[in-house]
Amino acid sequence: MTSKLAENIEKLQKATTGALEKVEQFRAYVKLLDASYKSIDENAKTLIKQERTYQKLKEDHAFFARHRSKVDVLFRALRETYGNPAKVLRDLDELARHYEPQYVFDVAHLGRRRLARPMGWSFLNLKSVARLEADKNYADAVLPALGIVLPDHKDYLDLRSQGVEEMLETELEKMIALRETLAAVQGGLEKWTEELTALANALTDAEAKRLNAQEAEVRDRLVESGGSALRVRP
Repeated sequence: MTSKLAENIEKLQKATTGALEKVEQFRAYVKLLDASYKSIDENAKTLIKQERTYQKLKEDHAFFARHRSKVDVLFRALRETYGNPAKVLRDLDELARHYEPQYVFDVAHLGRRRLARPMGWSFLNLKSVARLEADKNYADAVLPALGIVLPDHKDYLDLRSQGVEEMLETELEKMIALRETLAAVQGGLEKWTEELTALANALTDAEAKRLNAQEAEVRDRLVESGGSALRVRP
């Protein structure tokens, strides 16, 4: 469990075992429980913010994944019209970054040569079979795929440049770490409260007089409630 505890909590927990004298051990436990409650409060608030951050990134990633599948469809269409579809797609990415979707779509509608030289050959009114098939595919597959991709393509490119997949993994790791820390502290509280309660009951009157006013109040609450309603604030 201690491997998931915050460093300060782990140090305080170790201090409780090093204080052999009962009053000092009692004080060490009081500090441990106080720090634990504060840690729970702070980490719970941080966890809420982290969960919101992760959820927003998760939504962004879902959009990214959906759009990537549309880009894959466009790329497959480009392969049937151009000899270097990867370059054409890179050029489309640059256009999408700097121009409005409708403008890019209008440019594409001016003809397949606006993007790159299509496959096959054309001379006067003669066209090779490859050019005829490339032209048909451009009209039947490339332009419809472009119409689907372009409206959201800049947002997709922005997320890709930010590394949304890596960001999602990083934020997930942060969220898991916070949850594990909270669970570790909460899991230790019951045990530490029982041990502090046992110490409170074991202190003699003479030992109890060595406690300061706040520590004495903690002891009285522990003895009266058996530790069931303890919220340490020394």
